[in-house]
Amino acid sequence: MRKALFIAAIMMFGAAAWAATPGEEVPFREGQPMPPAPPGMSWCLIQKPAVYKNVTETVTVRPAATFQVPVPGEYATKQETIPCVPAYRVGKVVPAQFNAEAVPYTCQEEYVVLEVIPPQFADVPQVVEICPAYEQIAIIPAQFRDVPKRLMVEPARKAFQQQACDDGNLCWTVCETPAKYRDVVTKELVADAREQRTPVPARTQQIMVRKVVKPAQVKEVRVPAKQATYQRQVVAAPARVEWQTVPAAMQTVPVLVETKAPSFTSQAIPEKKETITRRVLEAPATMVWRLQPNSVYAR
Repeated sequence: MRKALFIAAIMMFGAAAWAATPGEEVPFREGQPMPPAPPGMSWCLIQKPAVYKNVTETVTVRPAATFQVPVPGEYATKQETIPCVPAYRVGKVVPAQFNAEAVPYTCQEEYVVLEVIPPQFADVPQVVEICPAYEQIAIIPAQFRDVPKRLMVEPARKAFQQQACDDGNLCWTVCETPAKYRDVVTKELVADAREQRTPVPARTQQIMVRKVVKPAQVKEVRVPAKQATYQRQVVAAPARVEWQTVPAAMQTVPVLVETKAPSFTSQAIPEKKETITRRVLEAPATMVWRLQPNSVYAR
């Protein structure tokens, strides 16, 4: 059943293809095969350009706005009395008054003078050691004796020697060479070296030595303080400042005063529009199959 329907559809599409005329167009769809073409004709894939049209419209080139316009203030002149020299104070210095006064004072403090009494000396005999006791050391060298010894210079050895045999040929025979000795004399220690200490007594001498019989003494002598009198000025009345106020000097001058403060007023700017013509895409570029006779491409 399905096979019959498929054969009928192919026959119908073939009949339609045989009835096609040159220049007929079929939309191109990606992924679908090219439609069958009648004998003597073929399908050509053609890109149709996009279609544009001119559209006239009115656009706003400047929106409506409102800005502030400054309005200057108003001023007037009036007479005003102001001080040209401000009031100030003048000070007068009244000097201080002094009285003379006698004041006693210590011109030299009490102090102590040290009087040194020199010491007294006397010469007395005294035995002193001029050389301390010590030990005198003598070195006794070691003692040796001669001892004869026999030393082996070369040990006994065996070696092959070439000799003539009885048959006239050369033979090798092992020969033994005896050891060689030499008599020498060596030193043998009989007694080690040692030291011998001999005590030497100390030496003394009697000399005269000066010693202190009575040591030096320091005696304190106290010197009393000295008094004196000087004259000084005592303040009877301190210095002071007497202030006097000088009044200010007045003057009448014209003064510019503000009668109306400056302000701002709003001013509107209307919207501005213009008519423009622009190019608008009406239909995009497309790909179509166009039926052409084979004689067109035979060249």
